[in-house]
Amino acid sequence: MDKLDEYKWWGKPGEPPPNLKTKKQLAELGLSPLKAVGIIRAQKYDVLLYDPDNPESCRPKRKPTEKQLETLAANREKARIKREYNDWYNSRERLIEQDRVAAIRWARDELTRDDWVILDTETTGLHNAEIVEIAIVSHVGATLLNTLVKPSIPIPADVVAIHGISDEMVANSPSFSEVYPQIVEVLEGKRVFIYNAAFDIKILDYCRKLHGLKSFNLSKRYECIMEWHAQWAGDWSDYHEGYRWHPLCGGHRALDDCLAALDRVKKIAADSDTFHCPVPRPE
Repeated sequence: MDKLDEYKWWGKPGEPPPNLKTKKQLAELGLSPLKAVGIIRAQKYDVLLYDPDNPESCRPKRKPTEKQLETLAANREKARIKREYNDWYNSRERLIEQDRVAAIRWARDELTRDDWVILDTETTGLHNAEIVEIAIVSHVGATLLNTLVKPSIPIPADVVAIHGISDEMVANSPSFSEVYPQIVEVLEGKRVFIYNAAFDIKILDYCRKLHGLKSFNLSKRYECIMEWHAQWAGDWSDYHEGYRWHPLCGGHRALDDCLAALDRVKKIAADSDTFHCPVPRPE
């Protein structure tokens, strides 16, 4: 290899003459490099220099054929499709769509089974609250249990304003301990579906402890319809890093809410489980 003339970086004594060009500058001139005539040695890499006026140093770029241009355009299009698909596949939107389809298939599968019931309660409040009404329906909506329950504490007025159940309405109703055997019997061998399961399970556990009764053992046999519905609806919250929950709007009576929850499962199941991809898939 011929010895190359060595130069300093531009702006310093010994910089290359203006006619010498780098590979990038040659490309801007429509030229291709052949043989370097100079070099700038740098700490990380060397910069080769070429003389546009020397036919041994560079040559005009060959014009691509029509077929080459078509192939180039096709490859660029494939690369664009692959890039957009990969961006979508790694996005939150793809995970939301995946969760939506999973919720639909869950609901459809459950509607083919008969080993579950839906439960709902109305209470005296949110914390250390007692049940004032409980309902349980079958997987097809048949009423299995629907009763008012007399709590050991008064029902606050602001709570009465929500569900409409007053102290007078429950005055002659059975206590929780009296309803307990019916609840156990109806739930035996069944999985329990609840809209906002965490709340109702907490209330049931509080009431059975209050009356010194055995656990319902719901922790391993429940499904939260509210969470499945939220997953299906796909309303993601970056703040909470999860799906937003939606109110049931069932009327705040236990039986009505059970049936409204069943309708939510049916609504989810009725949706299309076709996986929607908004960008073309790579071949």
